[in-house]
Amino acid sequence: MTVDNYLKAIATRRTTYALKPELPAGVSINDIQRAVQTIIKETPTSFNSQVNRAIILTGEAHKSVWDHVVKNIPGEAGKKRPQSARDEAYGSIIFFTDDVITEKLQAQFAAFAAAFPQFADHSSGAAQIHTWTVLHQLGLGSHLQHYNGYVKGALPKEIPVTWSIHAQLVFGAPAAEPGEKSYAENPVKVFS
Repeated sequence: MTVDNYLKAIATRRTTYALKPELPAGVSINDIQRAVQTIIKETPTSFNSQVNRAIILTGEAHKSVWDHVVKNIPGEAGKKRPQSARDEAYGSIIFFTDDVITEKLQAQFAAFAAAFPQFADHSSGAAQIHTWTVLHQLGLGSHLQHYNGYVKGALPKEIPVTWSIHAQLVFGAPAAEPGEKSYAENPVKVFS
């Protein structure tokens, strides 16, 4: 991959809310799992802590989590996006960090103790954007959500309680093109 191809992949990735609960032709859940596994493994982490974790929900596991969010979120207006995630998406990737690792680093490196949770957040964010971009390259549409507390109550029991939820990347076949993106003037200057 050339630098220009990489930059194009970043530039063309968009939030896509209009989804169909299917995968594009030629893409399997194994392709998605392989991509996410590689991203979780290869995304940099502070002190090479490898704090990132992820799971992929499809089928009834996906629907059950989002149904739980719909039932527990207050107000009808707040239910629209989780209902869409439940009914129109194929699946969700849930991003976590492992608090046991963060706490161990805090104990080992007291001078950085206050910063380790933020370092974990940064690494999780990197894994999220890498995944979002790769899914787009696979022909999927996706949107990133943060219903963390609501999602936590409905996850499979096998998920350790020491994993903190950071985001949910909802995905499926795109049902429509994403909206046009506008840009703020934000030049990067070079100082020597």
